[in-house]
Amino acid sequence: MPAEVVMPKLGLTMTEGLIVEWKKKEGDAVAKGEVLFVLETEKVTYDVEAPEDGTLGKVLVQEQQTVPVGAVVAYILRPGENAVDLPGDSGEAAKAEPPAAGAVKAPAAGTTRKPAGKIRLTIIGGGTGGYPAAIRAARLGAKVTLIEKEHLGGVCLNRGCIPTKTLLQSARVIDTMKTSAAFGVKCDGFSIDFAAIMARKAAVSEQLRNGVKGLLGAKKVKVIQGTARLVDARTVQVEETGEKIASDAVLIAAGSKPVVLPIEGIDGPDVLDSNGALSLQAIPKSVVIIGGGVISCEFAQILSTMGTDVTILELMPTIIPEMDKAMSSILHKSLESSGVKILTNAQVKKIEHKKKGNNIVTYAVEGVEWSAKAEKVLATVGRKPALDALNFDALGIACEKGAVVVNEHMETSVPGVYAAGDVVGGIMLAHLATAEAECAARNIMGDVCSMNYRVVPACIYTSPEIASVGLSEEQAKKIADVQVGQFPFKGNGKAMVLGETEGMVKIIAEKKYGEVLGVHIIGPHATDMISEAVLGMMLEMTTEELAHAIHPHPTLAEAIMEAGQTLAGGCIHMP
Repeated sequence: MPAEVVMPKLGLTMTEGLIVEWKKKEGDAVAKGEVLFVLETEKVTYDVEAPEDGTLGKVLVQEQQTVPVGAVVAYILRPGENAVDLPGDSGEAAKAEPPAAGAVKAPAAGTTRKPAGKIRLTIIGGGTGGYPAAIRAARLGAKVTLIEKEHLGGVCLNRGCIPTKTLLQSARVIDTMKTSAAFGVKCDGFSIDFAAIMARKAAVSEQLRNGVKGLLGAKKVKVIQGTARLVDARTVQVEETGEKIASDAVLIAAGSKPVVLPIEGIDGPDVLDSNGALSLQAIPKSVVIIGGGVISCEFAQILSTMGTDVTILELMPTIIPEMDKAMSSILHKSLESSGVKILTNAQVKKIEHKKKGNNIVTYAVEGVEWSAKAEKVLATVGRKPALDALNFDALGIACEKGAVVVNEHMETSVPGVYAAGDVVGGIMLAHLATAEAECAARNIMGDVCSMNYRVVPACIYTSPEIASVGLSEEQAKKIADVQVGQFPFKGNGKAMVLGETEGMVKIIAEKKYGEVLGVHIIGPHATDMISEAVLGMMLEMTTEELAHAIHPHPTLAEAIMEAGQTLAGGCIHMP
């Protein structure tokens, strides 16, 4: 069978490519590694090589045509093959892969056209994907039913983003009390009321949950508490009551659940996932945290600030391995300076529960086994799509690697059935779930909307905070000739005022045109500042444009401007 030549995916930001020039024509012999064509994407050109030896049998995409990543652009005939072996001459390119790295989002049978009359939309899941989609669809005129088996707001509002950030804020207040003397304010003798901290956490979630309920009510969205099951592509059943809901379209936004590692003793009474950690009744004296990702680092800081002896065991060479290495290194040092013990390249072998509050975690580093004792063990190694009981197999909804497969319109392999958020895998972020779900809602209502994953911010709410968007330095160097600009917060007046000078802003830009490919911030209020970079990158901002944008003084955001200036003639406040 002829070999496919596809439009390659040259990094996280690439969604499509323009074929500038074919270096070979149909009938030419080609050798593996020989340049077949030149492509252009995001103002940068690349040579694309032949994947194997053979003859260029058919060119599907001509010069000056643009096709999405993953599209078949030509076929190479292998030795012994001839033109009759080529696929049909339809000229159709293969459907594209999604732009989000690691995401499982493939094309489906096509988007659903808007049916006559008022559209009946049923949404499964009331989290940060489901409830915004319900409000958007209702605003566009749909009759919406939302089924949520637990609480409105989903994981984010009840067991994720909001509760953890509430606890982190309490930790920041504790840290402020500890360091207040530096500002001329003595706070000797303060105490920690953990019960009150947890009560505030619950109150914040409840207030926001009630707000979501009010918003849905204002748009006349029918909310049903129960477990949803797909009967067919147009019918959803509530398991507890047997009620069947007829629909013109269905949106699956069922969210995710914690990953359970296959470790001996992982089901022990003192082993907690993130849900269990948010339900602690008292501050543990010691905790071993398995995993060094975002959730782990946030809980490490919360507990360490409150007096817990914390040890992180991370399998990879660095904590938060998905982040830029410079950001990871700074956070590593910061956590260690606050008393957190971090061991990388550590593979957990087993957890032994001796008695209540006495657990031994055995782990290996470079083949040598060690052990750590702890009152509690926190296993936070990520989440996976929650697809239980939805009856996907019976409907023929395609799944891959445990996630629902969708196209750029968020439609599954079954027309009229859409999916968004954590259930589609890839990058599991609340704000991305909202964007995907709103995209799905617009398509259901007859608009033409496609997801673009080129600019998706990610945040970590430790102290210092970390925020990033676009490519890391390591990723960018694989696809382009880049330049890197940095500016430390120790050169920023507002950071000095706050007493928070740890960290920096790092900008990665393409060298030829200066287009910004990635922005990474570690420091005070990084998660609030990243939005400037998100907007700029959406508009294909260059370092020159960023450097010359007037920023107010004194602000932390000046550090972004000065990082841009380092790539456009030099910044002012560093030698």
